[in-house]
Amino acid sequence: MSDDSDIQARLKALREAYAKQLPDKLVEVAEQWRVMHQQSWDVDRAKALHRSVHTLAGSAPTFGFSGVGQRARRAEHLLKAWLSEMHTPGQNEIAELATHIHTLCNEPGNHAAPQPTPPSAAVAPARPPERRLLFLIDNDEATVDRLPQQLSHFDYQVRVFRDAGGLDEAFAEERPAALIVNPELDDTRQGGSALVCGLKARYGQNLPVIFISTLNDFDARLQAVRSDGDAYFVKPIDIAPLVDRLDQITQSRLSEAYRVLVVEDDPDLAAHYALTLQQAGMDTTILAHPEDILTTLADVRPELILMDVYMPRCSGLELARLIRQQDAWLSIPIVFLSSETDTEKQFSAMRIGGDDFLTKPIDDRHLVASVSIRAERARTLNMLMVQDSLTGLLKHTKIKEKLAADASRASRAGEPLAFGMIDIDHFKAVNDRYGHLSGDRVIKSLARLLRQRLRQSDGIGRYGGEEFAVVLPGCSLASAKQVLNQIREGFAKLRFRHGDEEFSVTLSAGIASVEQFRDAEGINRAADEALYEAKRAGRNRVMLCQAPAAKFPERR
Repeated sequence: MSDDSDIQARLKALREAYAKQLPDKLVEVAEQWRVMHQQSWDVDRAKALHRSVHTLAGSAPTFGFSGVGQRARRAEHLLKAWLSEMHTPGQNEIAELATHIHTLCNEPGNHAAPQPTPPSAAVAPARPPERRLLFLIDNDEATVDRLPQQLSHFDYQVRVFRDAGGLDEAFAEERPAALIVNPELDDTRQGGSALVCGLKARYGQNLPVIFISTLNDFDARLQAVRSDGDAYFVKPIDIAPLVDRLDQITQSRLSEAYRVLVVEDDPDLAAHYALTLQQAGMDTTILAHPEDILTTLADVRPELILMDVYMPRCSGLELARLIRQQDAWLSIPIVFLSSETDTEKQFSAMRIGGDDFLTKPIDDRHLVASVSIRAERARTLNMLMVQDSLTGLLKHTKIKEKLAADASRASRAGEPLAFGMIDIDHFKAVNDRYGHLSGDRVIKSLARLLRQRLRQSDGIGRYGGEEFAVVLPGCSLASAKQVLNQIREGFAKLRFRHGDEEFSVTLSAGIASVEQFRDAEGINRAADEALYEAKRAGRNRVMLCQAPAAKFPERR
């Protein structure tokens, strides 16, 4: 991703290029009006002129020409009213439009340098903490004795504070990933809450906080919310949901950039929106040709679509309806962009499939905030729908869908892709001897290890029970075996505790590739067979499918 200075330079270049192009755009509008004025009223010519002034009304203010935008908006409103009502304007109405067009095309300030616009307010992606460090602030001896040990099983390091003493010194040494705070520190409901407010004031409002308390009434929970707590747990603490919440708030949900598809036929505006969102840490793709929408959706898998309403080939409303007819894209947020100010038409746009309506020209900060909020909400909802509740990995059906999509893409491009099936050895014995809570801890530990060792572009899923699946795009069989062997060795070194007893667990894996089987079903079946071969060979090993590699057709 380009750094901030590079994006600022490209945004500046866009503004300068637009300033050079603006005189030609105004000459085009003047010529359209001349031809239209010399002949009788013609709907098609009026539509073309409306299209031109509509585009100027939306784009000119974005690049620093707010006056041009205002004057274009006046002409656009007249034309839009006539066209929507199928009204043939009279001489006085034509004269009014002529005045607006003349002012738009001949105002001296049109050719002045663009007004400087402030740099976009970049919403930088949050970064995950370097260490899994927690500060536990509690004077309850039972909690202080048990909770750090329980959290250590999930790779969290805990520093204990029985009051506020030493906290500022600890923050100076290292910032924690999160705070766990008892709101009843001084035997009142406000003690811990007041402490949290002070810490957030000194160290930032984005400091994650979990409250743990013996209180379970509305007032206690409301106080925690007003103190900007991220979660509230009632003692005695059930460790599993606490760890799940810690995982959610300490890992960066923005570590993978939001994927945004910009559908805009004006190349200058499309580039401006894309660069502004890139500066805020997002991954943007521009689509100028609506007919490519389904292919682009499959390739990019956007988490949000930013779409212009008025486009020449088909309208944004029509395109939204087309998208909504595809089951796979029913839930993707669509945010419309337009200079349309009629609220009834905006609501109509949202009724047919839109989720929000932003009026051009839109401030860069407003654009970033609107897209970020929608994309974050969509990602959260999607996580709930596609992720396994215990591990946070993809569910069985979703990892198979990921394999099918990535295998098809790799096959078309002639690129490698490996698929691995992983199974925890003798897992039933773990459950029988140590209990299902210990078994869940083993499963979650492997899930966490897979996330740590694999790339963001890789697919990781819980296939069922103690079985996992991984999709490794761009990875050959040999490389996949090396990666999974490292994970296997690391997993075997983990130590789990049950009471006073310590135990370890191993895993087995089987791998197949798209070079051997072109279709996802064949790859899946072959990896599964390789996994069972690893188990038959004694477990705690990684086996490759022995099928010969298929020959890819030459790429032209």
